[in-house]
Amino acid sequence: MATKEPFQFEKKFEVLSFQIDPFGKLRWSALGDLMQEVAWKHADSRDFGQSLFDKGYMWVLSRMQIKVHSMPSWGDHIVVKTAGRGIDKLFALREFLVEDDKGNVIAESMSAWLLLDVRSKRPQRPNQVLPPELFSQNPEKGLLPEKLESAGSFEKSTELTVRPFDLDMNNHVNNVSYIRWVEDLCISEGIVFHDLVINYIAEAKLHESIFLSMSQQDQYFLLSGTSQNRPVLLVSVK
Repeated sequence: MATKEPFQFEKKFEVLSFQIDPFGKLRWSALGDLMQEVAWKHADSRDFGQSLFDKGYMWVLSRMQIKVHSMPSWGDHIVVKTAGRGIDKLFALREFLVEDDKGNVIAESMSAWLLLDVRSKRPQRPNQVLPPELFSQNPEKGLLPEKLESAGSFEKSTELTVRPFDLDMNNHVNNVSYIRWVEDLCISEGIVFHDLVINYIAEAKLHESIFLSMSQQDQYFLLSGTSQNRPVLLVSVK
């Protein structure tokens, strides 16, 4: 997953007590929060964050893969790095790398974002809006996170309700909230995973009921989130 290109932005963090799971490790959702924060800081520092929002555009995460080699613990100091990794059709690719205080790589991620017009909700071509030095038109092949396909029947299911806590400033469910839902279900089922691929399929709204179902495949678990039989997200963990 990792590229050999230099990173364009980084930020140091300490793992705090409210970010850890029942096992004393950084939550997957908290890791997602840190990546989202660094992505926003990077975008804002180069004038394609808040400034784009003010012009009527918004970023929407479409796909993401996160691989964790060693999840940090409470009190650990880490560095989260990020960089734009080119454009694949309508997708703007962004890479993340997480290192411990000794410089060891402990997690890596690749993500694919869509740039939408706030009013029409229609995707815009990133190369017509983004700074060219940040998103080269010749990205490495194979960086786009996998598009998942639903397969087989889903056995275990839980019902969730979208609450105000789940929403971001655009009144959409924050992408990290979906990760938290998946993480909570996996913890309750005793599933430990190190690799997560998530496809964000449709928008979920406040007070909407989401049915999160799970199916065990050969080497991974597949989770499907639906609302009124409408697919919302698809996730694989292994």
